[in-house]
Amino acid sequence: MKVIEFLKGKKTYIIAATVVILGFLQGTGIYVVPEWVWPIVGSLGLATIRSGVNTVAKTVKSNEKATTPD
Repeated sequence: MKVIEFLKGKKTYIIAATVVILGFLQGTGIYVVPEWVWPIVGSLGLATIRSGVNTVAKTVKSNEKATTPD
């Protein structure tokens, strides 16, 4: 569970760094990334961004309920 706590708020950055590293390695010819990897990494990136948007939306909604006068 400590790993999950550590990854909170960092997943998108990890995916972005992975894309940069893989792109650099492929661009310089050090390592050729298989074509099937790019859609998977892209999907993971979109999933982490969507998760972040949902987290912010929940926070905004809970703050809205807390500050709305009855």
